[in-house]
Amino acid sequence: MMSEETALTGQNCIMITGGAGFIGCKLSSLLLSFGLPIVAVDNLHPQVHPGQTRPELMPDYVNLFVMDICDGESWRQVLSKWKPRILVHLAAETGTGQSLTESSRHAMVNVVGTTRMLDALLEASYRPDHVLLSSSRAVYGEGAWKDPDGEVCYPGIRGVEALEAGRWNFTNQDAREMSPLPHRAGSTVPKPTSVYGATKLAQEQILGAWCSAIGVPLSILRFQNVYGPGQSPFNAYTGIIN
Repeated sequence: MMSEETALTGQNCIMITGGAGFIGCKLSSLLLSFGLPIVAVDNLHPQVHPGQTRPELMPDYVNLFVMDICDGESWRQVLSKWKPRILVHLAAETGTGQSLTESSRHAMVNVVGTTRMLDALLEASYRPDHVLLSSSRAVYGEGAWKDPDGEVCYPGIRGVEALEAGRWNFTNQDAREMSPLPHRAGSTVPKPTSVYGATKLAQEQILGAWCSAIGVPLSILRFQNVYGPGQSPFNAYTGIIN
């Protein structure tokens, strides 16, 4: 827990949103060498944390704030106590399939939650030294494909008929199969084919515009399928091991 003295000084820290997840917990242990207190912000959503209790893998030295990142007042309270020198933004709804039936939930957390965080930072007159966003390979959608003649295109979303027939490769106008190309951030154009992917791309663009205007360095990592110790086995919508 945070002491009253720390609360009054508005101490510099490393802040991790979504910090109670298995990535956030592991990251906390790796960031101790930076010499700054570590603050985790997380809503302990029951889909990930059924008991809604502090994760066992979270180091004792991490200051955990249980809050909704969409709540501006919660941000004001946290930022009145802590100044995020380094801000790692992991908090997100991550169910790719689930986002189709719960689009408002995904958009609210991923998009509005991000903007509420940024508004609160400016309101508190805090400018982080660096922001890191965990984005997703879902921003690429199906990505780029090459037809037999070497032409590169973006075929978009697979149709229901193709899925029911088990046809996974796209075909060109001549019905010839095309080949998928590797996703490369420097060349592959983001074209999300899921609500989740669209919200993650929106996160990238919002943070890109904000950080550029404020003069804050931004790093973006587009994760593929993440897994590891401490990952929730109860969440049916994430986790390649499950």
